Amino acid sequence: MFGSAARVALVLVVLAAAAAPPAAGQTLERVAEKGEVAIGVTNTFRPFGFVDDAGRFAGLEIDLAQSIADFLGAKPRLVPVAAANRILWLRQGRIDLILASMPVTEERRNEVGLIDPPYYASGVAVLAAAEVGIRSWRDLTSRQICGLRNSAYNRVAERYGATIVPFSTSPEAEEAVLDRRCVGWIFDEATLAGALSQRARWAGYTLALVTDEPRPWAIGVPLGERDGPFGRLISNIVADWHRSGAILGLQEKWGLPSSGFLIDMNQRLR
Repeated sequence: MFGSAARVALVLVVLAAAAAPPAAGQTLERVAEKGEVAIGVTNTFRPFGFVDDAGRFAGLEIDLAQSIADFLGAKPRLVPVAAANRILWLRQGRIDLILASMPVTEERRNEVGLIDPPYYASGVAVLAAAEVGIRSWRDLTSRQICGLRNSAYNRVAERYGATIVPFSTSPEAEEAVLDRRCVGWIFDEATLAGALSQRARWAGYTLALVTDEPRPWAIGVPLGERDGPFGRLISNIVADWHRSGAILGLQEKWGLPSSGFLIDMNQRLR
């Protein structure tokens, strides 16, 4: 999964860690000492991170976690985390990094070392049957579209003159779309892409529109190590994923629709 540029970067980072103040290289030292890296992942968000029928972790982010461990020459210890605890556990040292569909926000930048470049992005999207004929956001004008009650994503459809048909849960919204009670479902792009990965259920459906308001996802490391050896190493690994097309390959492996963000990053970092 990694190119020669990332391998060279590893050597340089290791040399820098040896010369850095003790606090700056503590995660790399701990990983080397234990022979394992603890990675906070989601296990409920198919196809990014979930538990398969055999009871094993699987998904795009799980593959990325494994590749980080391989690069470090360490065993991955995958730790299920949630939005409510992932940053706290990172601060407490219970995990070494977060790789769990975490969007970049300005508030979060003050809490955790968000790695640049981001590895993925998700925004507002619409899942609809191809035959409905939605080709631009303006095609939603005066039409009924499913959404979750009080969801912030609904405002995008309303901006284009759509009427929201509200539901309390995702399964209810899914059934309404499949029953054609509305022209589509407006929600988070990654969630809708995950639904589409269940191809038999969603045959004939697609993400109909160019994503609106995309927000990048980043790996998180301890705040004090973002610009140190560990943060720089993870940054080089992510850049190599994009440069080599590795994430584009995983996107195809996990049945995700083509991501404009991933294509753009691949072209920029070649």
